[in-house]
Amino acid sequence: MEDSEIGLPNLTISNWNVERPHPNQSRFSRMAKTLSEIKSDIYFLTETHERLTPQKDFQAIFSGTPDRKHLEGERWTSIWSRWPITSLNDFVSDKSRCVAGEIENTPFGQLIVYGTVLPWNGDRRTPNNGNHIAFGDALEALKDDIARIKDVYPKSIIVLAGDFNQSLVENHYYGSKLKRSKLEHTLKEIELAPLTSLENDPIYRDAKPMACIDHICVSTDKEWEVLETFKWPNKKSLKREDSDHYGVKVEIKKFSI
Repeated sequence: MEDSEIGLPNLTISNWNVERPHPNQSRFSRMAKTLSEIKSDIYFLTETHERLTPQKDFQAIFSGTPDRKHLEGERWTSIWSRWPITSLNDFVSDKSRCVAGEIENTPFGQLIVYGTVLPWNGDRRTPNNGNHIAFGDALEALKDDIARIKDVYPKSIIVLAGDFNQSLVENHYYGSKLKRSKLEHTLKEIELAPLTSLENDPIYRDAKPMACIDHICVSTDKEWEVLETFKWPNKKSLKREDSDHYGVKVEIKKFSI
């Protein structure tokens, strides 16, 4: 977090699907080291483990028991914050894959953070339904959750991130046209802007034809400006890397509280 020209700090947010690391694996310590070097204010981790800590003294909230066979400590989603964070899981419909929290005492005011894993190709959460139906059902639940949060916290800034399993660039990479349309429509309805789409997608920009499916969104607000987006590792391929997903980070500036 660096000071902006007018004195307000910039907000940095990272998002990474870490592909189910376990503390007894060598990649676990390598990934923890990588996260510590990224230096963000808020981290969203998916397919993660409770003990994967990105920064010393950060606080965390976690989704509940995973809805699949899992090892002790595994979680679908975690959110780590440099500021105190309080669980808002009473607002979460899918407590297995999603998590929500309130972050107070930040330079930007109150932040509400919501992490999720949306259905991927082949993931059928609802028996006998096609994947696009499960994806749509998950988006409807997300929309309802965000609406209830806004009713209680109308002045808060909402940050939504996680593994959306859908690309948002000009050329199709992952997901489907139908699922993309549903996702974009839902984000518009809940007034959240994806900061990792189109020209701001650091993966598509630097490693075509791959594209971002792990997105970071923030409340629609003309006072925010995207300063930078980037990915890690800084490579054209993920072959032999510790995760099958790139990590992504955004840095944004707010002009006034």
